[in-house]
Amino acid sequence: MDFMKRLFKRISIIDFINLSFLCIVIAFYIIAFNKTPYKIPLLIIYIFLFVFIIFMSRLRELIKNDRCKKIIMFIYPVIFLFVIFETFFMILPYFNSLRFDALMANIDFKLLGVNPTVWIENWINPLLTDILSLFYFFYFPMPFIIIGWMYKKAKFENIEKALFIYFTCYYGAYICYFLIPVAGPRFFLREIQNVSLNGCFLAEPIRSLINVMEPNKLDAFPSLHTAILMVTMFVTYSNCKKMFYYFIPCAVGIIISLVYLRYHYFIDVIAGLLWSIISWLLADRIYNKIHNNFNFHFWDSNL
Repeated sequence: MDFMKRLFKRISIIDFINLSFLCIVIAFYIIAFNKTPYKIPLLIIYIFLFVFIIFMSRLRELIKNDRCKKIIMFIYPVIFLFVIFETFFMILPYFNSLRFDALMANIDFKLLGVNPTVWIENWINPLLTDILSLFYFFYFPMPFIIIGWMYKKAKFENIEKALFIYFTCYYGAYICYFLIPVAGPRFFLREIQNVSLNGCFLAEPIRSLINVMEPNKLDAFPSLHTAILMVTMFVTYSNCKKMFYYFIPCAVGIIISLVYLRYHYFIDVIAGLLWSIISWLLADRIYNKIHNNFNFHFWDSNL
């Protein structure tokens, strides 16, 4: 009990949300334990991640160079997010055997009267496929651009809050992946797609890279591309309106790419949009209520 009290006095709100989500994933791991063939690798990874968070919370106090400390505290949550996401393919298919692609495709058809990824074939051409593949990929660095700008401006309080909102959005969607596994139209509707998504020279390398980066293929609902994109737009508007207006055409291109490239159903995009609004409002309220109970994530030894 004393250990836990000391632990919670040292951690930041970012450490806290990471630890909380790790506990949820470990619970999923326990449920899937008898089915997954990755028992030992997952156990090792999750022990490592727990120790990693505790170590980083201690390191925050030990490092005297504040610039070095802030860089490390900026990078470490990204490493945690990436590593835990990369474990999902080892649990999710064994945690939940249900698949909801037919439901999503039927919802799309009832809403629009067509399958959007089939209907949009009328506009497919190699150059457009390359351009939209670039837009799709630009989603990944977008949050780093605005957070990097905030870092340069030394807006560390704003960065802590933004990270908390981002992780709330990510982790809520990740939990939904486990409860509502959806592979997406690129797999489920493959048989009725008549036009190949061939690009000039960029589409295939980008597609291959994304396939490597995202080994879990049951991540279509809700669309995190949409949710994180919108959270990025909210964060950008709150901190740098000039950059927000530059991001608008990128945001439009990314949204179109989700359906054009067959990664998402239309309903995935709507769900992602709704989740971005909910997570923004929810995380903002939670952060304002509890962040003073934790160490500042970018703790300043001069304070």
